[in-house]
Order: sequence, then structure tokens, then C-alpha cells
Amino acid sequence: MNALILGAGKVGYSIASLLSKERHNVTVVEPNPDRARVVEDALDVRVVVGNGACSEIINKCNIKSTDLLVAVTAHDEVNMLACLLAKQAGVPKTVARIRNPEYAMDENLLKNPSLGIDLAINPEKVTAKEISQLLHYPEAMDVNYYADGKLLMLGLQVQKDNPIIGKLVKELPGTKDYVIAAILRQNKVVIPRGDDVIGENDQLLIMMKKEKVKDVEGYLGFTHRKIESCMILGGNRLTYYLAQYLLEEELDVKIIEPNYEECKKLSGLLDGGIILNGDVGDIDLLRDEGISDIDALIALTDDDKLNVLTCLLAKQLGAKNPVAQIRRSDYMPLIQQVGIGICVSPQQLTAEAILKFVRKGKYLSISIIENGGAEAYEVVLTEKMTKLVNKKIMDIRFPKGAIIGSIFREDEAIIPSGSDVLLAGDRLVVFTSAERIGKIDAIFS
Repeated sequence: MNALILGAGKVGYSIASLLSKERHNVTVVEPNPDRARVVEDALDVRVVVGNGACSEIINKCNIKSTDLLVAVTAHDEVNMLACLLAKQAGVPKTVARIRNPEYAMDENLLKNPSLGIDLAINPEKVTAKEISQLLHYPEAMDVNYYADGKLLMLGLQVQKDNPIIGKLVKELPGTKDYVIAAILRQNKVVIPRGDDVIGENDQLLIMMKKEKVKDVEGYLGFTHRKIESCMILGGNRLTYYLAQYLLEEELDVKIIEPNYEECKKLSGLLDGGIILNGDVGDIDLLRDEGISDIDALIALTDDDKLNVLTCLLAKQLGAKNPVAQIRRSDYMPLIQQVGIGICVSPQQLTAEAILKFVRKGKYLSISIIENGGAEAYEVVLTEKMTKLVNKKIMDIRFPKGAIIGSIFREDEAIIPSGSDVLLAGDRLVVFTSAERIGKIDAIFS
């Protein structure tokens, strides 16, 4: 595939890196010569210095042979114009990052075919949705839904007092109700076998039926917690979208923002919640507002350091379930080791959402795990998939480093065992390490 990426910021860089690793032909257009040089030195991609909305530059990038255009410059209008020019040149797939709420709220505008945008993505909205899903299961580090929401994958971290530490995967109780699809260990992804040992601080990616969450967490020494109240530190676009989601779910929402004008703006946009004008790091204010009684503390200021520090401070004051926005996604593994709770990166989530769209094709959905270290695919079996159909799972020569996490058949979710027979029409969720993606693609061809 020939991919053209406009903008070499954090999102553009992430997409270029992942696509080039998959051996696609990638061209990156970046107006800043210094930033362009960084990308050229670090990645196996072609780099062009210039304005991505200029037809001369786009033509220089062989636009007529381009299969995918991703416009992620800092300017919405440039991204929209680039998609329009690309469609006029015959590019099959176009993606634009759109951050301005005035554009993002007008879905009919962005879906208008005359604009030439196949996917319009709003980083703040994507991040708000991710945080709201995580708050449904605050004990989890990661949450993904499959089979129209009937199947669930939770990422649960094994704490030092958990009784499953030291046990083999095959020794774990209640395995008929779940599959451990992957283990994240020291920034590496392990697709487990029965003789793998559970260790302290392992993050287990567990596939289960939605109605079995409490049972499965009980088997494995985890506790399900319910969120009813949230305190958000910082008032920006992300705060607005997240507060909307939380208020729709009838949660109690309290927002603290130091800028009075931003407080007024949020007050006019939101139908509910309490908005306070104050310093997010003011210990007395946090205590007065009952931080120790709040179910979730969410730091969303535009300053990563402030978000980390306020989460650490809030934990000292008794806050539960801290969540921090981190814009520097390369800092995330280090910050998570500090133990502040959950970190979310708008840039990383945006890059992942774009990659899901790019790869979709034969897959119903794709989940990207641990910065691309593993992926989960949701796929429907057809009669042509002769390597899989009408065969027992134990008899299929499935690549090492891949596992079938679930089967969805005739509106019934099945946690599979080796004796289950796969049928045409089955909807599978398959987990695979990054090294085995090509082999999994071949199996489902």
C-alpha cells in the first residue's frame, strides 16, 4: 500500500512508524524542516518538506498512485482541503483529524461526500470515549468490547497480594468462563500457553462474557468497583466531551479549572455538573471538595507533569481510581511504573483509531494492544476459510503467538476450548503478537 501522511507531529509520526514496520510505502509531508529531518533519520519513510494542502506538493508525492491519505496537520482546514484534493485525484481512502468542536459537532457536514473525507476523527472525543469506558470497569487498565458489546476484554494488573501469583495458566480456576488472551509483562506481550506462570505486576488481558465479569474477577482475585462520582481537574475540550458522556450516564461530575473564562464557557455548554474556579493543585480546595469521597479523579490539564503530580497528590489525599492525560505517549510506560493509576494519550488513541480504519477490510474490528505489540481481530468465518471451518480448535495449526479468545455463534457468546468445532458464520476474536500478524492474515484469506 502507498500511504501519504500530512503532518509529522506525534500522531503522524506514530502512524508512519507503524505502517512502515508493516512494509508499506510511506511518504510524510511536513512543513518544518527540523521536524522533517527527525522523521527521516528515525523511520524508513520518504519525507517531503512542504505544505500538504498545496497541490504542487501533493502532486510531487505521486498522489495518483496513493492508496491512503492521512491528514493530521495542526490545522483542521488544511486537513479538510487535503482530503478534498486527494479524492479529486482518485485516492481510495482519506482520513482527516478534526479538532474544532464546531466542525466535529456537525456530523452531516463531515459526512458530506463532496468534502472527500472517509474518516473524520476528533482526538478529544476519542479520548473521552476511552476514559468513559474505562470508568465502567475502574479496576481495569484496558477495556475493549466485541460482538456488539456482548463480549468484553479487560486488562487487569496482578497486585502483590493476589493469590494467583506463581500459578500456571492451566491451574487457574474457572477457566470455562474466560480466556487469558495475552499477558503484558515489562513492556512485552506474551500470548500465553498453559505452562506460563502468572507474575506480580503482570497485566492480564482477559476475554469473557459481559455478564460474567464479577464471577471471573472473583476467580482471579480482582474486585469489581462501581463509579458514581468523578472529579475532573482542568477544563478544556477533552473535559467538555468527557463530562457530556458522564452526565449522560447520570454520574455526579465536579470540574475544577483555574481560568475563569473557561469555567464560564463550560458552564454554558454543559447541562449539569458543578464547575469550580480554582487551582487544581490547591490541597485545601481538593479536601474541601471531598476528594477522598470521590470515586474517580481525572487529571486532564494540558500539562503532563501537572497531571502526574496532581494524581500523586490526590492519591495521598485519599482519591480513588486516578486517571491522567499524558500527551507524550513515549513517557507512558515510565509514568505507569510510578503507580498513579491509568494513563491515556490522545495522540496514541488517535493513531490507533486511524490504523483500525486503515486495516479494517475483512475484519469487523481491530484492537491495538501495547503500542502495536499485539492486536485483536474480530472476523466472521466463511466457507472459503478451509483451514478453519468444520475443524476442532485443537486440530488447527494455529501459529504460536496467536490464540482464539472467543466465538460468537447465533447470538451466543462461547469461551472456546480445544474441542470446540468452528463453523461458517462464526464470529471469532483472535489475539496475535505483532510478529504473527502476517500469518494470521494468511489464515483468514
